[in-house]
Amino acid sequence: MKIKQVIASVALSFLIFSSAYAQDIKTDSISSDIISQSEENDSKQALSDELSQIKAQLTGIEKEQQLEKIWKRKKYWKIGIGNPNIERTDGEPMAWNTDFSIFIQRGKTVYLHSKPIADMIKIGIDYGFMDISYAKLKLKTPDISGTSSSTNSGDGTSNGFDEIVSDAPTGSVFSALGVDLGMHKFEYGLHVGPSVSVNPWNSLIVAAYFHIMPTASGIVENDRFSYGFGCAMSAGLSVSYKALSIGVEGLWSSVKYRQTSFNEGAGDDSESEEGLNGIFAQKDFKLKQKGPRFYVSFRF
Repeated sequence: MKIKQVIASVALSFLIFSSAYAQDIKTDSISSDIISQSEENDSKQALSDELSQIKAQLTGIEKEQQLEKIWKRKKYWKIGIGNPNIERTDGEPMAWNTDFSIFIQRGKTVYLHSKPIADMIKIGIDYGFMDISYAKLKLKTPDISGTSSSTNSGDGTSNGFDEIVSDAPTGSVFSALGVDLGMHKFEYGLHVGPSVSVNPWNSLIVAAYFHIMPTASGIVENDRFSYGFGCAMSAGLSVSYKALSIGVEGLWSSVKYRQTSFNEGAGDDSESEEGLNGIFAQKDFKLKQKGPRFYVSFRF
Protein backbone atom coordinates (compact mmCIF):
# COMPACT_ATOMS: atom_id res chain seq x y z
CA MET A 1 0.00 0.00 0.00
CA LYS A 2 2.76 2.37 0.81
CA ILE A 3 4.28 1.84 -2.65
CA LYS A 4 0.95 2.62 -4.31
CA GLN A 5 0.57 5.77 -2.20
CA VAL A 6 4.05 6.95 -3.20
CA ILE A 7 3.37 6.29 -6.88
CA ALA A 8 0.03 8.14 -6.63
CA SER A 9 1.69 11.09 -4.92
CA VAL A 10 4.40 11.26 -7.58
CA ALA A 11 1.79 11.07 -10.38
CA LEU A 12 -0.32 13.80 -8.75
CA SER A 13 2.73 16.03 -8.33
CA PHE A 14 3.67 15.50 -11.99
CA LEU A 15 0.15 16.40 -13.13
CA ILE A 16 0.15 19.56 -11.01
CA PHE A 17 3.59 20.57 -12.35
CA SER A 18 2.57 19.85 -15.95
CA SER A 19 -0.60 21.90 -15.57
CA ALA A 20 1.28 24.83 -14.08
CA TYR A 21 3.94 24.64 -16.80
CA ALA A 22 1.28 24.55 -19.52
CA GLN A 23 -0.46 27.52 -17.97
CA ASP A 24 2.80 29.46 -17.95
CA ILE A 25 3.44 28.56 -21.57
CA LYS A 26 -0.11 29.65 -22.55
CA THR A 27 0.24 32.91 -20.66
CA ASP A 28 3.60 33.62 -22.27
CA SER A 29 2.16 32.79 -25.71
CA ILE A 30 -0.81 35.14 -25.20
CA SER A 31 1.50 37.94 -24.04
CA SER A 32 3.80 37.37 -27.01
CA ASP A 33 0.84 37.44 -29.39
CA ILE A 34 -0.40 40.70 -27.88
CA ILE A 35 3.04 42.30 -28.16
CA SER A 36 3.46 41.03 -31.70
CA GLN A 37 0.04 42.33 -32.71
CA SER A 38 0.77 45.69 -31.11
CA GLU A 39 4.08 45.94 -32.95
CA GLU A 40 2.35 44.96 -36.19
CA ASN A 41 -0.30 47.64 -35.64
CA ASP A 42 2.41 50.21 -34.95
CA SER A 43 4.21 49.21 -38.14
CA LYS A 44 1.00 49.44 -40.15
CA GLN A 45 0.28 52.87 -38.69
CA ALA A 46 3.81 54.08 -39.43
CA LEU A 47 3.54 52.74 -42.98
CA SER A 48 0.14 54.39 -43.41
CA ASP A 49 1.50 57.71 -42.18
CA GLU A 50 4.47 57.42 -44.52
CA LEU A 51 2.20 56.58 -47.44
CA SER A 52 0.00 59.59 -46.57
CA GLN A 53 3.04 61.85 -46.55
CA ILE A 54 4.22 60.48 -49.90
CA LYS A 55 0.73 60.92 -51.34
CA ALA A 56 0.57 64.51 -50.08
CA GLN A 57 3.99 65.22 -51.58
CA LEU A 58 2.93 63.71 -54.90
CA THR A 59 -0.29 65.73 -54.82
CA GLY A 60 1.71 68.90 -54.14
CA ILE A 61 4.11 68.10 -56.97
CA GLU A 62 1.23 67.40 -59.36
CA LYS A 63 -0.42 70.69 -58.33
CA GLU A 64 2.80 72.61 -58.89
CA GLN A 65 3.25 70.95 -62.27
CA GLN A 66 -0.33 71.82 -63.20
CA LEU A 67 0.13 75.45 -62.14
CA GLU A 68 3.43 75.63 -64.02
CA LYS A 69 1.71 74.25 -67.11
CA ILE A 70 -1.06 76.85 -66.84
CA TRP A 71 1.26 79.82 -66.32
CA LYS A 72 4.15 78.79 -68.56
CA ARG A 73 2.86 80.65 -71.67
CA LYS A 74 4.56 84.03 -71.22
CA LYS A 75 5.35 85.12 -74.78
CA TYR A 76 2.65 86.36 -77.13
CA TRP A 77 1.90 87.52 -80.66
CA LYS A 78 -1.12 89.75 -81.27
CA ILE A 79 -2.75 90.27 -84.66
CA GLY A 80 -5.74 92.54 -84.91
CA ILE A 81 -7.68 95.41 -86.44
CA GLY A 82 -8.33 98.91 -85.17
CA ASN A 83 -10.68 101.80 -85.69
CA PRO A 84 -8.83 104.95 -84.64
CA ASN A 85 -10.28 108.43 -85.00
CA ILE A 86 -7.71 111.15 -85.65
CA GLU A 87 -8.02 114.92 -85.28
CA ARG A 88 -5.70 117.87 -85.50
CA THR A 89 -5.26 119.70 -82.21
CA ASP A 90 -3.49 122.82 -83.51
CA GLY A 91 -4.28 125.10 -86.41
CA GLU A 92 -7.23 124.41 -88.69
CA PRO A 93 -9.70 121.85 -87.25
CA MET A 94 -9.47 118.58 -89.16
CA ALA A 95 -10.57 115.04 -88.43
CA TRP A 96 -10.07 111.69 -90.13
CA ASN A 97 -11.91 108.39 -89.97
CA THR A 98 -10.30 105.03 -90.62
CA ASP A 99 -11.09 103.08 -93.76
CA PHE A 100 -8.89 100.17 -92.72
CA SER A 101 -6.40 99.50 -89.93
CA ILE A 102 -4.34 96.48 -88.93
CA PHE A 103 -1.59 95.89 -86.37
CA ILE A 104 0.77 93.19 -85.13
CA GLN A 105 2.47 93.13 -81.75
CA ARG A 106 5.02 90.88 -80.08
CA GLY A 107 5.72 90.79 -76.35
CA LYS A 108 6.36 88.86 -73.16
CA THR A 109 4.98 88.84 -69.63
CA VAL A 110 7.35 88.60 -66.67
CA TYR A 111 5.57 87.58 -63.46
CA LEU A 112 6.76 89.22 -60.25
CA HIS A 113 6.22 86.08 -58.12
CA SER A 114 6.38 82.36 -58.85
CA LYS A 115 3.45 81.16 -56.73
CA PRO A 116 -0.01 82.53 -57.62
CA ILE A 117 -1.79 84.55 -54.97
CA ALA A 118 -4.64 82.41 -53.61
CA ASP A 119 -3.57 79.84 -56.26
CA MET A 120 -5.18 81.93 -59.00
CA ILE A 121 -3.75 85.49 -59.33
CA LYS A 122 -0.44 86.66 -60.75
CA ILE A 123 0.90 90.19 -61.15
CA GLY A 124 3.39 90.84 -63.92
CA ILE A 125 5.04 93.29 -66.29
CA ASP A 126 4.34 93.16 -70.03
CA TYR A 127 6.99 94.42 -72.42
CA GLY A 128 7.79 94.20 -76.11
CA PHE A 129 9.92 95.81 -78.77
CA MET A 130 7.55 95.53 -81.71
CA ASP A 131 4.14 97.06 -82.34
CA ILE A 132 3.61 97.76 -86.04
CA SER A 133 0.37 99.29 -87.31
CA TYR A 134 -1.00 100.55 -90.61
CA ALA A 135 -4.12 102.63 -91.26
CA LYS A 136 -5.75 104.09 -94.35
CA LEU A 137 -7.38 107.39 -93.42
CA LYS A 138 -10.27 109.39 -94.81
CA LEU A 139 -10.75 113.10 -94.12
CA LYS A 140 -13.93 114.16 -92.38
CA THR A 141 -14.02 117.82 -91.43
CA PRO A 142 -16.44 120.77 -91.86
CA ASP A 143 -15.74 123.00 -94.83
CA ILE A 144 -16.33 126.74 -95.05
CA SER A 145 -20.05 126.34 -95.77
CA GLY A 146 -20.48 124.14 -92.69
CA THR A 147 -21.14 120.93 -94.58
CA SER A 148 -19.10 117.79 -94.15
CA SER A 149 -16.43 116.91 -96.69
CA SER A 150 -14.51 113.70 -97.12
CA THR A 151 -11.83 112.18 -99.28
CA ASN A 152 -12.34 112.43 -102.98
CA SER A 153 -10.27 109.93 -104.90
CA GLY A 154 -9.06 110.05 -108.44
CA ASP A 155 -9.91 113.69 -109.29
CA GLY A 156 -6.95 115.45 -107.71
CA THR A 157 -9.03 116.98 -104.92
CA SER A 158 -7.13 117.25 -101.65
CA ASN A 159 -8.26 115.08 -98.77
CA GLY A 160 -6.96 117.44 -96.12
CA PHE A 161 -3.35 116.44 -95.85
CA ASP A 162 -2.18 119.12 -98.31
CA GLU A 163 -3.75 121.89 -96.25
CA ILE A 164 -1.47 121.11 -93.33
CA VAL A 165 1.54 122.31 -95.28
CA SER A 166 -0.12 125.40 -96.72
CA ASP A 167 -3.35 127.30 -96.33
CA ALA A 168 -4.50 126.28 -99.79
CA PRO A 169 -3.86 123.07 -101.69
CA THR A 170 -0.92 123.30 -104.04
CA GLY A 171 -0.46 121.35 -107.20
CA SER A 172 1.49 118.12 -107.29
CA VAL A 173 2.58 115.59 -109.85
CA PHE A 174 -0.09 113.15 -108.67
CA SER A 175 -2.89 115.72 -108.77
CA ALA A 176 -1.79 116.87 -112.21
CA LEU A 177 -2.10 113.27 -113.38
CA GLY A 178 -5.49 112.89 -111.70
CA VAL A 179 -4.12 110.32 -109.24
CA ASP A 180 -4.97 110.21 -105.55
CA LEU A 181 -3.18 107.50 -103.59
CA GLY A 182 -5.04 108.31 -100.41
CA MET A 183 -3.72 109.00 -96.93
CA HIS A 184 -1.75 106.28 -95.12
CA LYS A 185 -0.36 106.18 -91.60
CA PHE A 186 2.39 103.83 -90.38
CA GLU A 187 3.51 103.44 -86.77
CA TYR A 188 6.19 101.53 -84.92
CA GLY A 189 6.13 101.39 -81.16
CA LEU A 190 7.40 99.70 -78.02
CA HIS A 191 5.24 98.82 -75.03
CA VAL A 192 5.71 98.24 -71.31
CA GLY A 193 3.31 98.19 -68.39
CA PRO A 194 1.71 96.23 -65.54
CA SER A 195 -0.75 93.38 -65.93
CA VAL A 196 -2.94 91.35 -63.58
CA SER A 197 -3.89 87.79 -64.59
CA VAL A 198 -6.54 85.61 -62.95
CA ASN A 199 -6.92 81.84 -63.42
CA PRO A 200 -10.48 81.09 -62.24
CA TRP A 201 -10.81 77.62 -63.78
CA ASN A 202 -8.71 74.99 -65.53
CA SER A 203 -6.48 76.68 -68.17
CA LEU A 204 -8.65 79.81 -68.48
CA ILE A 205 -6.81 83.08 -67.77
CA VAL A 206 -8.37 86.55 -67.73
CA ALA A 207 -5.89 89.45 -67.86
CA ALA A 208 -6.14 93.23 -67.54
CA TYR A 209 -3.25 95.50 -68.47
CA PHE A 210 -2.04 99.06 -69.05
CA HIS A 211 0.78 99.84 -71.48
CA ILE A 212 2.89 102.88 -72.20
CA MET A 213 3.97 102.91 -75.86
CA PRO A 214 6.77 105.19 -77.16
CA THR A 215 5.90 105.54 -80.85
CA ALA A 216 7.42 106.67 -84.14
CA SER A 217 4.85 107.57 -86.79
CA GLY A 218 4.78 108.45 -90.48
CA ILE A 219 1.96 109.70 -92.74
CA VAL A 220 2.06 109.58 -96.55
CA GLU A 221 -0.31 111.13 -99.07
CA ASN A 222 0.86 111.36 -102.67
CA ASP A 223 4.00 113.56 -102.56
CA ARG A 224 3.38 114.65 -98.94
CA PHE A 225 5.20 112.98 -96.09
CA SER A 226 5.07 113.61 -92.34
CA TYR A 227 7.01 112.04 -89.51
CA GLY A 228 6.68 112.36 -85.78
CA PHE A 229 7.42 110.91 -82.38
CA GLY A 230 5.19 110.68 -79.35
CA CYS A 231 3.89 108.46 -76.59
CA ALA A 232 0.76 106.36 -76.88
CA MET A 233 -1.06 104.53 -74.10
CA SER A 234 -3.32 101.51 -74.14
CA ALA A 235 -5.49 99.66 -71.63
CA GLY A 236 -7.10 96.34 -72.39
CA LEU A 237 -8.65 93.06 -71.35
CA SER A 238 -7.95 89.58 -72.74
CA VAL A 239 -9.33 86.08 -72.23
CA SER A 240 -7.01 83.13 -72.84
CA TYR A 241 -7.46 79.39 -72.95
CA LYS A 242 -4.17 77.56 -73.32
CA ALA A 243 -2.43 78.99 -76.42
CA LEU A 244 -5.32 80.98 -77.87
CA SER A 245 -6.43 84.39 -76.64
CA ILE A 246 -8.83 87.13 -77.72
CA GLY A 247 -8.89 90.68 -76.46
CA VAL A 248 -9.82 94.32 -76.85
CA GLU A 249 -7.96 97.45 -75.88
CA GLY A 250 -8.36 101.18 -76.10
CA LEU A 251 -5.46 103.16 -77.55
CA TRP A 252 -4.91 106.90 -77.44
CA SER A 253 -1.93 109.07 -78.37
CA SER A 254 -0.77 112.58 -79.18
CA VAL A 255 2.03 112.89 -81.73
CA LYS A 256 3.75 116.01 -83.05
CA TYR A 257 4.55 115.71 -86.76
CA ARG A 258 6.77 117.56 -89.18
CA GLN A 259 5.50 117.55 -92.75
CA THR A 260 7.79 117.81 -95.74
CA SER A 261 6.68 118.52 -99.31
CA PHE A 262 8.19 119.58 -102.60
CA ASN A 263 8.02 123.36 -103.01
CA GLU A 264 7.26 123.96 -106.66
CA GLY A 265 7.04 127.75 -106.31
CA ALA A 266 10.56 128.26 -105.03
CA GLY A 267 13.35 129.37 -107.31
CA ASP A 268 16.64 127.57 -107.62
CA ASP A 269 18.57 130.32 -105.79
CA SER A 270 16.00 131.10 -103.10
CA GLU A 271 16.51 130.44 -99.41
CA SER A 272 13.62 129.58 -97.08
CA GLU A 273 13.30 129.05 -93.35
CA GLU A 274 10.81 126.30 -94.11
CA GLY A 275 13.08 124.20 -96.27
CA LEU A 276 16.54 123.53 -97.61
CA ASN A 277 17.32 126.06 -100.41
CA GLY A 278 13.58 126.47 -100.90
CA ILE A 279 13.26 122.98 -102.37
CA PHE A 280 11.26 121.50 -99.51
CA ALA A 281 8.48 123.13 -97.52
CA GLN A 282 8.07 122.07 -93.88
CA LYS A 283 5.41 122.61 -91.26
CA ASP A 284 4.77 121.22 -87.78
CA PHE A 285 1.37 120.02 -86.60
CA LYS A 286 -0.05 117.79 -83.90
CA LEU A 287 -2.53 114.93 -84.25
CA LYS A 288 -4.51 113.22 -81.50
CA GLN A 289 -5.63 109.63 -81.94
CA LYS A 290 -8.03 107.43 -80.00
CA GLY A 291 -10.04 104.31 -80.68
CA PRO A 292 -10.41 100.57 -79.99
CA ARG A 293 -8.27 97.68 -81.20
CA PHE A 294 -9.53 94.08 -81.40
CA TYR A 295 -7.11 91.19 -81.65
CA VAL A 296 -6.38 87.48 -81.57
CA SER A 297 -3.32 86.45 -79.61
CA PHE A 298 -1.18 83.31 -79.62
CA ARG A 299 0.69 82.56 -76.41
CA PHE A 300 3.61 80.18 -76.11
